[in-house]
Amino acid sequence: MTEDAKFSCADFRVRLFLSIDLSGSTAFKNSRDGEARDRASPKWVTIFETFYRDFPAKFQSNYALLKTVQTGYDACPALWKAVGDELIFCGRVNNRKSVIAALMAFIKTLLDYRKSFLEEGLPLNLKGAGWLASFPEPNRAVTLRSLGSGENYLTASEALEAAADAQPFEYDFLGKAIDTGFRVAGFARPERFVLCVQLAKLLASSGRGSGFDYEIRFDEPVALKGVNGGEAYPVLYIDTLTHLMTESIRVQERRLLRRHDAPTRDELNGYLEAYCDVVGTEELVLPLSASDPPSEPPRSYSTHREKISEHLLAEKGREIGDLMANEPDDAGGGDFLEGEGLEPLV
Repeated sequence: MTEDAKFSCADFRVRLFLSIDLSGSTAFKNSRDGEARDRASPKWVTIFETFYRDFPAKFQSNYALLKTVQTGYDACPALWKAVGDELIFCGRVNNRKSVIAALMAFIKTLLDYRKSFLEEGLPLNLKGAGWLASFPEPNRAVTLRSLGSGENYLTASEALEAAADAQPFEYDFLGKAIDTGFRVAGFARPERFVLCVQLAKLLASSGRGSGFDYEIRFDEPVALKGVNGGEAYPVLYIDTLTHLMTESIRVQERRLLRRHDAPTRDELNGYLEAYCDVVGTEELVLPLSASDPPSEPPRSYSTHREKISEHLLAEKGREIGDLMANEPDDAGGGDFLEGEGLEPLV
């Protein structure tokens, strides 16, 4: 990693987070079938180990099939962390085509894996969620552990954020978009893949022919503790009824409740625009494809970039000062005043 990256404010970037959660797992673990042992381990252990190994591999394969010149060099979102029976993937995205490819591949993997559970007669299901978060403002990457290189990258530096892009599983991500994403994931059901407002807005702004083939449905907004000052949060989701034994029931329920028609993209886009204006949610704008010019960073990044740069420059001056102080007197150190008088952020 170059010196410039170590002490430079990180470039603005957006990361896509995708969650997949096993539904019915607790009941299966405690069932007679789940406890049955064909070898050393109960059946549920074998099933879950296979899921943890195969789902990421199938997701990568499906993403590779959708990757084109228009998606650019964005890699398939990688496994960030496992939380119980939930796997969370994370990847940097530079354009909407890349977001759409990852989302379409992820949902296809969910549906394919659900079909395999059904064919094997396993009482397990899958539910998923997706959200976006921007870095280094207002969210931050945080080092979890030493990678053995002795590097201690500074917060909001390009070195830290680039390392987190390459190996998300070695880092944690903190901020209000991350908190909101986990809360939104609580709305997930086997029949609906839920989306955060910013992700739904980005998808709704992508017209027909963009590669996003799903409708985005809308359910009654729900207040989320600590989110948007108590203003109810819209429940936005993609229909994932395929391969559900209850598919016909859910369809009929929607008709009876007059919820069988999804809003048009224009209707949804207009509503989400008004919602974001009211609650102060910053829209994340990305170019449609890799061939389009990059979008301007949002105000939150532009406002804080200078202050972050000043802080990193102060840290650079402090590190150089420490090195000079440890030099032998006869090393010809001379006068070096870079960074003098700069103080770290508080």
